[in-house]
Amino acid sequence: MGLIQNFQGETVGIDVTVPAKWRYCERLLGIHWQARSRVGAHGSYWSDVPRLMVFLDDMSGVKICEGYDEPARVGRSVPQALFVPAGQSLSSYFSAELAFRHLDLHFDVSWLRQLLAPSLGDDAVDDLIGRLIEGHGSPQVEALAKLLISEISDPLHDDLYFETLAGAMVVAALNAELHRPPQGTGRLTENQMMKLKAGFDKRGAHRMSIAEMSRLVGLSESWFAHVFKNTTGQTPIRWQKQQRINTAQRLLRDTDLSVAEIAARLGFSDQSHFTKVFRGVAGHTPASWRRLLER
Repeated sequence: MGLIQNFQGETVGIDVTVPAKWRYCERLLGIHWQARSRVGAHGSYWSDVPRLMVFLDDMSGVKICEGYDEPARVGRSVPQALFVPAGQSLSSYFSAELAFRHLDLHFDVSWLRQLLAPSLGDDAVDDLIGRLIEGHGSPQVEALAKLLISEISDPLHDDLYFETLAGAMVVAALNAELHRPPQGTGRLTENQMMKLKAGFDKRGAHRMSIAEMSRLVGLSESWFAHVFKNTTGQTPIRWQKQQRINTAQRLLRDTDLSVAEIAARLGFSDQSHFTKVFRGVAGHTPASWRRLLER
């Protein structure tokens, strides 16, 4: 059984020219696409797992932007590599006819954490995998893409080999971001923090992407993540965990909702995930925390 994901994609004017080839591993999925676009072609894409897209042709005639509803006519140019966090929707727009190939790697989040946390630490990984990141081309990225595509098209090695190549690709494609020097100081204003809290509450304490948070306060994603930590002492993802668990504790204390009902109300994938996050923040499972209140 390979990685299970929920992927949604809609395209207009983009035709697959060679059937896509897939490679499933337990915590990783690799796909090689070959397609052709017409002028004015566009698409929208969303996945519930993080992914890395590596483009093997000149994509200067293509624009992308965050969001699912509108073609990205005024978006940004497509980089050679693009890391897309789980739950982040993208739109694309083609201003020219183009034959293109790209490699997609879809990851289980725990696999990414296992790969990156020993070097970066948990907070830095939370920040990294929670935002859209543009990677720059390099001979290493191109060489690794060829090796990965070869294994997708004609598997000659086991999954460990493929996953090791994929890990090397993540590091090579995001190298500049992984080794970004410390930035200058900066802080969010009180008004910006109020906007973030209001936006979070409006969503019913469901998780927000870094892109959504940065748009609320009018900052770029990378600068937002930096100044947010300066302001709160936490990464945006860690702060959201704390806010969600605060809400969960209020519901456990003030309502008769079951643990499963609270998990669903706050947008957790299931009760098990909710329990794991709650215990990581509060030091107890939701059920044991509620029992402590009854003493």
